[in-house]
Amino acid sequence: MMGRKQATRKLFYEFSLEERVPRDHFLRRLAKAIDFSFVYSMVKPYYSHTGAPSVDPVVVLKMALIGYL
Repeated sequence: MMGRKQATRKLFYEFSLEERVPRDHFLRRLAKAIDFSFVYSMVKPYYSHTGAPSVDPVVVLKMALIGYL
């Protein structure tokens, strides 16, 4: 089953990644430049409807892309 990442804030954590990453960081520019929603339709035929949810395929693609760049 294809999983999807859901950003939720933790109740007792004071740490915010959004506040820590600089505004001009490469990852912020990448997120603005590329819409990764096309990945879900491309990989959907390869996922079963049963089983445990997987890692979000967009996260996997972003990790590979960042590693390459």
